[in-house]
Amino acid sequence: MSRVRRLLVISYYFGPDGSVGGLRWAGLSKYLARLGWEISVITAAPPTGNGTSGDAHVEWCPRLWTFLDGCRLLRRLALGGSPGAFANGSRVVSGGELPGPLRQLRREVTALLGFPDESRGWVSRAALRARAVIRRFQPQVIVSSGPPHSAHLVAGMATIGSAARWLIDLRDPWGGPHTKAWDSDPRVGSTTYRALSRRLERLVFGRAHGVITNTHQFAAALAARYPAVPVACVPNGVDPECLPPPASSRYPGLGIAYAGTLYASRDLGPVVRALRLFLERHPDAARAGSRLRVAGPAEGRHARAFAAAVTAAGIDRYVELLGPLPRAQALGVVSRSHLAVVLAQEQELQVPAKLYESVALGVATLVVAPAGSAAALEGSRVGAIVRDPDDIDGIAGVLAQLWRDAAAERSSCPVPITYEAIAPLVDDLLRKTCAQDDAAYR
Repeated sequence: MSRVRRLLVISYYFGPDGSVGGLRWAGLSKYLARLGWEISVITAAPPTGNGTSGDAHVEWCPRLWTFLDGCRLLRRLALGGSPGAFANGSRVVSGGELPGPLRQLRREVTALLGFPDESRGWVSRAALRARAVIRRFQPQVIVSSGPPHSAHLVAGMATIGSAARWLIDLRDPWGGPHTKAWDSDPRVGSTTYRALSRRLERLVFGRAHGVITNTHQFAAALAARYPAVPVACVPNGVDPECLPPPASSRYPGLGIAYAGTLYASRDLGPVVRALRLFLERHPDAARAGSRLRVAGPAEGRHARAFAAAVTAAGIDRYVELLGPLPRAQALGVVSRSHLAVVLAQEQELQVPAKLYESVALGVATLVVAPAGSAAALEGSRVGAIVRDPDDIDGIAGVLAQLWRDAAAERSSCPVPITYEAIAPLVDDLLRKTCAQDDAAYR
């Protein structure tokens, strides 16, 4: 292998200021560059111009509009704006409910028109850009990261005729295994998407030189499905250089924060019911200004379910809906809170990336997930508090303990979770990938 090590990253999202999907390789790229790698990135994310991508050369390849985008625009214009909202006007994702058969038909048609994923309109032009970069940059390793998983299709087309090694990085399942959490998703839960994505996954796995996952549970599931494909686990982490300094003061009373989207199986209902119990048992906390603050959008049925849970608990005045916030502001809300909530119900193979941010900020973190799941095990490893979604009294007990310890120092993580600490593991994996014979991966 040449002394100069070159890596090409293909990821629809990239950078610390956009989607959470861009954080993983933005962080890893920065610290791999400090370990001697020359890195080029192809992404649809617009450049931020803030230098946080380190020494990586970022090639912006914007996505073009498609027929489905036009249909959605016309629908929004006909309906007069957003299809729905929380009571305070924060955004809701999804429209009204249709009868069962019509709802299923709409799901299948939408999945077909939107296939393979939200990056439609980007794949072909990104593949052409990637081929040009490969000829010019001559990378030894190419990593495609998804979702959106069509980044792997981009890499597959771009690497035809190339000697570069290609690794597929999966932050979430693609062709499967899909847990119950995704059954209600309008795209992933469709028969059309699952049938086609499984075929595409088998196709690209057959050409790639290896697969990377972010949990050991997901790695084991893929290794069982594809015994001939090398699978490695590289956990998610956090880039401390992109986090705000700890807040100098916290919210009055007991501040509880949930920053993220309410979708799939993510349900704040257990936290709402536990908060009601806590406030009944500790009226002084209610008088002190305790609040649950929710920052982020919600799918339609999740917004309705959350509103119903809050009303049923009778705690409307103890809940603040902040709506979608820029990342820096959302992190500020978390940093000022006494407890950050991470929801991972019915996601046995995945760990929400938000876990690492709140832990790194020194904020007590509650992971609501079933015992034995990837999120529960990882939460325990990094020092978070884990409770089962059905353990309402246990969650209320966590709130009570934090109320008693309100003046306690910020917590610290017992294990390294920064991308600076994880980058040497990736460096070793990439070096070994370069050193292997093609035959070892077939």
